[in-house]
Amino acid sequence: MNNYDIVNLKTKRLILGKGTEEDYLKVYEYDFSKLRDLDGIIEYVKNPVKEIKKSFKKGQDYFFKQCKKNHMFDWIIYKKGVPIGNILADLEDIADKKIEITINIHPSNWNKGYATESIDKVIDYLMNSGYDKVILRYLDGDSKIKHISEKLGFKPYLINENVYKLGNEYLDEFQVVMYKDDWFSKTGKLNIIGKVLL
Repeated sequence: MNNYDIVNLKTKRLILGKGTEEDYLKVYEYDFSKLRDLDGIIEYVKNPVKEIKKSFKKGQDYFFKQCKKNHMFDWIIYKKGVPIGNILADLEDIADKKIEITINIHPSNWNKGYATESIDKVIDYLMNSGYDKVILRYLDGDSKIKHISEKLGFKPYLINENVYKLGNEYLDEFQVVMYKDDWFSKTGKLNIIGKVLL
């Protein structure tokens, strides 16, 4: 499908590109265990610093070689040169031309539209790289990702029941999908392609 290079992507306010170990540490410096979603349901699990250090133990070049080997993309999101989050595209299904994306934004930059802006740009890149489907997952009660997926026009795809236990409750996991035709229709590129083919 492609060579899985982490190319720089630019939006109006952000640049998505290759990160350093320090960038990833900065993005995950906060304690996930103290965070709650707006609904008060989701409890986030911290991404341990030691795991980040382990990933970069053999250097940045090796880290991105591993990304290529595993058919994944991992962009750091920068605002004015400061890392504010990251967005991962992985779990590729080559036969189905499908890939999943996950996003993390540092809490100090929540509610500013950066996640939506970043996901929008990454979807465009992935669709133009040969994927037919982009998947987002969220747990029941994760209103942030649900809102973003609705805003961008994702459609229901799959529900996995009782996949996560939080206290005495079991939460469902929702998968939503953006299809290539829907994306190109939304962005107006389908009409342009149609005119060229005619």
